[in-house]
Amino acid sequence: MLDPNRPTVADRDLCLLYLAYREYNEEPDATLAEHRLNRSHHRILFFLALMPGMSVGELLGILDLSKQAINAPLRTLVGQGLIEAVPAADDRRRKELRLTPAGERLERELGRQRGRLGAALKAVGPEKAAAWREVMTVLAGDAWSTLADRLPDAR
Repeated sequence: MLDPNRPTVADRDLCLLYLAYREYNEEPDATLAEHRLNRSHHRILFFLALMPGMSVGELLGILDLSKQAINAPLRTLVGQGLIEAVPAADDRRRKELRLTPAGERLERELGRQRGRLGAALKAVGPEKAAAWREVMTVLAGDAWSTLADRLPDAR
């Protein structure tokens, strides 16, 4: 149990993580609120921008959500004209999820986080940035190892 009189290094690290996460998400959260959206919608927009054409099932697997949990956010995003489900060219029974032009604009606006993260990693230098990626890889576990091979090469 946490002893407030004698926090451990892990307690301080968690405090740092929570505060950094809050600060990192402050601007996108405000933008999302303007659209009556939240972080679950943001994650969907992010992954569809990164990997357009995913099926609902593939998206469920990446986000580790149930069909019930993803249903409302998907309905909202479709209803706001930010994503669309189109039949796949090779199998018309399969629906591919894609951002609409409005969804692409919103994702780009929310994606300003990339610049903030890039600036922070540049500020600490390549060795510390690589160490940060190693820590994040360990924390992400199997979810990252499963997804990393499916992602396009980084530029």
